[in-house]
Amino acid sequence: MGGQLILIRHGIAEERTPEGDDFYRKLTEAGVEEMTAFLPDIAPLLTEAGNLKIWTSPLVRARQTAELVAEAAAVEVIQPQEFLATGDYAAFREALELEEDGFNLALVGHEPYMSNWTKEFIGAAIPFKKGAVAYFTIDLNADPIGKLEWLLAPGESAKRKHEDAADKKHAADKHEGTADCGPCDGEGTLYAGIINEQIVGVQHAYAAYQQDPVEPESAHALRVAIRQLRALLNFNKANGEEKYYREAGEDWRDIATTFGYLRELDVLMEECRELRGLYPDMLAEDGQVMTWLMEERQAEQDSIHELITSGALTERILDAEAATVQFLKSISLDDEQQKKATIKKLEKMKKRLMRKWEEVDFSNHEETHSLRINAKKLRYAATYLAPIIGEKDKTVIKEMKKVQTGLGTLCDLDINGHLLLEMADKTDDPELQNHFRKLSEHQFQRREAILNDEAD
Repeated sequence: MGGQLILIRHGIAEERTPEGDDFYRKLTEAGVEEMTAFLPDIAPLLTEAGNLKIWTSPLVRARQTAELVAEAAAVEVIQPQEFLATGDYAAFREALELEEDGFNLALVGHEPYMSNWTKEFIGAAIPFKKGAVAYFTIDLNADPIGKLEWLLAPGESAKRKHEDAADKKHAADKHEGTADCGPCDGEGTLYAGIINEQIVGVQHAYAAYQQDPVEPESAHALRVAIRQLRALLNFNKANGEEKYYREAGEDWRDIATTFGYLRELDVLMEECRELRGLYPDMLAEDGQVMTWLMEERQAEQDSIHELITSGALTERILDAEAATVQFLKSISLDDEQQKKATIKKLEKMKKRLMRKWEEVDFSNHEETHSLRINAKKLRYAATYLAPIIGEKDKTVIKEMKKVQTGLGTLCDLDINGHLLLEMADKTDDPELQNHFRKLSEHQFQRREAILNDEAD
């Protein structure tokens, strides 16, 4: 038995107050406007399987959201379900079992229950922004029972998701000459749309990691998605409220750091596999070194798993999203003002980076690491802010990719070398200590050879 399940978190609602009744909190005017603009665009996706039913939490803010969904999807009946207010998954499953095969259900509810239920469906908790919609195909006889087909949120509509570069350029161009419209709500700008798309990208990467934590690229993709988001937030640092920028930046950085050691281990293990031809006995897949590294990775993976299953990491992501929303609200630039500021900032960043490139001491890891990070920030900005400036700055992207790649080898070798020395200190096995130190020396020697070649 199977069908489709659509999880929808309610839109932006009134703030909770100590004296207020949580049941009666309503959608704000901005929440209604956001959902009203978002839902018609995705309604065809909700109804393409036919016979859409809508179940909703009885709480006012959820019921109002359900009514907007019903209007967009031309559904006449909305059925309140208490388990969508309490998060009672067992009660939900009992109700679902009574549905006919081929069901198509939209469930309007709340966090953290939306995230908790996605874990029941696909084995991965997905943080839901307010107004986010996730579409799953369900087979109740399978394990896991669900497959995530798509996840969208206000700011990343189905239409926007499939826009090509020409469409995005047109979207930017149509705002020409609007600089005299005065300050605007930062949530409704092209920049805000780009940030929201990046947040959805983080959500997808977070779900992908949970579904396959053993795959090195899943942790890497999540860290890259977060770094791209942080770089784009940093780009507008001076144009919004500092405290919100700081909160969002620190939250996203902490989340990325959670996966930092795992990524370092993956890079080191890949390096060791490439060196197997030089050290076949030392680096055999079932030998001491690789066995130790795989056990270390498993321990780190288990530690991250505990953070996820406890809900702590998902809560951090939701906090980071909330701070990001507040930062976007505090930015008063309209699209035309943002375009001018973006072009100016990109040029300034490029000049500063190229100046540092001329001055950098390549033997200094801290300097090369810092320069590499700045090159990434500039490349991300030139790539993802293209809808604002009208086109991608291909020259900057190419140059920064070259800088980033060149410095990446130096940085990886330095990190690998020091990581291997730390591992030598962790083990009491003299032979394993010797292996780690020999490999560490090899990394530092390779780095030195590259530096000497550059100097020549």
